[in-house]
Amino acid sequence: MPSQKSRKQELAANLEKILNELVSAQLIAVSKNYPISDIQILYELGQRDFGENRVQELSEKAQELKVVCPDIRWHFIGKLQSNKLNQLAKVSNLVAIHSIDSLSLLQKIQTKIELKNLLLFLQVKTSDEAEKQGFENLEELKTAANDYAIFGLMTMGKIRTEDLAKDAVECFQKCRSIRNKIDKDLKLSMGMSQDYLIAQECESDYVRVGSSLFASKN
Repeated sequence: MPSQKSRKQELAANLEKILNELVSAQLIAVSKNYPISDIQILYELGQRDFGENRVQELSEKAQELKVVCPDIRWHFIGKLQSNKLNQLAKVSNLVAIHSIDSLSLLQKIQTKIELKNLLLFLQVKTSDEAEKQGFENLEELKTAANDYAIFGLMTMGKIRTEDLAKDAVECFQKCRSIRNKIDKDLKLSMGMSQDYLIAQECESDYVRVGSSLFASKN
């Protein structure tokens, strides 16, 4: 295990590298599976936006950090089950949900006053991979965006691919094209550790980076 000092140096170097690369997109540090201590270090280094993909882990971390990291901004980025909405609504400093994958889920979110005022992103399915969820119908997306206060669209590049860059560009450009057909003012949440620079080139406003930021280089 690295010492606290060496871990801070490592995270500082990783953060500086990524922020230097991000000239237009905002970094969401995907802290899932990483310890509270790492989040505190990045917070001390100036990072404020963090993403978690499980409600239970997010709830526990938010509770533990709400005093020592008062200005932290939590983004929920994982598959969201409707039976977790009550628990999610109680999370301190939650600012966004990036993974609303159906109109029915969106409608349920609207019933929770603590959730309906968040930054809400509709998840768009831009590849044919079976494990991916999200909106596929343009008219349904238009209905959701017109009827509710939507902040943006989210998508992911292909998981299984022999040409990551080509497939990432295809997915991200498809999401951007859909956004432009609905409302050009909607924000885009695209790109993860393996393709965040491609996402930035495709005009993503937010990138969700985990392993490239947190993983040890040793």
